[in-house]
Amino acid sequence: MSQKYLVVIADSPFENNSREQAILGKIGAHVQRFNCSNESDVIEAAKEADVVICDVSPMTRNVISNLRRVVGIVESGVGYDNIDVDAATERGIMVCNVPNFITCEVTDHAVALVLALTRKLDQIIPSTRAGEWAWRKFRPIQGLDGKTAGIIGFGNIGRQVAKRLRAFEMEVIAYDPYVSAQAIERLGGKPATLEQLLASSDVVTIHVPLTKETRHLIGKSELALMKNSAILVNTARGSVIDQEALVDSLRKGQIRAAGLDVLATEPPDPNDPILRLDNVIVTPHIGWYSEESSSRLQEYTALEAERILTGQAPRHLVNPQTMSKRKN
Repeated sequence: MSQKYLVVIADSPFENNSREQAILGKIGAHVQRFNCSNESDVIEAAKEADVVICDVSPMTRNVISNLRRVVGIVESGVGYDNIDVDAATERGIMVCNVPNFITCEVTDHAVALVLALTRKLDQIIPSTRAGEWAWRKFRPIQGLDGKTAGIIGFGNIGRQVAKRLRAFEMEVIAYDPYVSAQAIERLGGKPATLEQLLASSDVVTIHVPLTKETRHLIGKSELALMKNSAILVNTARGSVIDQEALVDSLRKGQIRAAGLDVLATEPPDPNDPILRLDNVIVTPHIGWYSEESSSRLQEYTALEAERILTGQAPRHLVNPQTMSKRKN
């Protein structure tokens, strides 16, 4: 089949993209992969592309204005804060993400961080490996049963986290301005304001996208509302938390501990103070990963690109107003 379309993968976490080529090759698309790290790289790689697939590469207004033929941008993942959606919409360019490939993985990782911090495994494991056998050293450890879990963001992942934490006999409260109180109650939670949630919860987990509204949603004043015995877990986006304020809060003991799969800057500077705190577990943005989720991500990303190129409606269109422009 002769080449009808050019799909450019601006950057990718995967070693190869044969899965995308296998799917898109069936419609006459040629897939080219690059490792773009800045605007100039993306512009040079994608200026003749029909669809751009990206992970973290910058799809800024400047980049988008220099893409001559592009009709769609597919974010290979859930968060699309690296894409200027307004700029794309102005040009009638569809923007899609892939939100449904990691629900179980991120949920499990968030709960794993809760359990590890609650049971102080980050302290116990190295102590035991060093030859100590001293359980009293780690007192006090509190159980989860009867405690309150606060879920910030009650979408698919937040709901699954709530379901798992209820299995530990925790009471669940949730804050999400886009989900009705009735829906939260129907799913086993109690609706709360952000302030109520932070003040009442023993465990707080974050499951919101990074937007203008959620950037530094948890800052100095919000951290000050939390119990000094509370645990904060973030598997969403690093900048939802004001990281400097979090470091200060952890140093002062305003909250007990934090489990972070995401940071404000990734990868972090080796001297980042968040890495030096004994009451923090940091994992390298790995919550999304399993062998199964990796396969799903490549497949679902390629299928969204295929839908754009063949005139079908994408399943996860971030800017639906572009559909009307396309029809016109």
